[in-house]
Amino acid sequence: MTDLLHFRPCHKLRTPADFERVYRGGKRAGDGLFAVNAFSNELGFARLGMSVSTRSAGNSVKRNRVRRLVREFFRLSRARLPALDYVVTSRPGVRGVDHALLLNTLERLFAEATRKATTPGPRA
Repeated sequence: MTDLLHFRPCHKLRTPADFERVYRGGKRAGDGLFAVNAFSNELGFARLGMSVSTRSAGNSVKRNRVRRLVREFFRLSRARLPALDYVVTSRPGVRGVDHALLLNTLERLFAEATRKATTPGPRA
């Protein structure tokens, strides 16, 4: 059971090609705080990538705070997430927002992105 709560290196998106694949083919949900892109993978578990810029979050202390919060949310939610690759991008509204609101926003956006990415669309 505790293995489900670990955040191992295999749960991270690392290469630019992985990020590009999610940005190009994924489904997006967003608001003024975050954008969450989701795209299916063949690994059988969810993975996370983050893009937290100085422009959106501020100096390194503030950026790392946002990254830790997103990583912790993903770590605790990973067991119930389907096999998708997620990329979370911060937006300028994230500055100075309290912890509880950020977590609620992430919960809502992950659910919306997951629903969009797992719902079959119209056939071409």
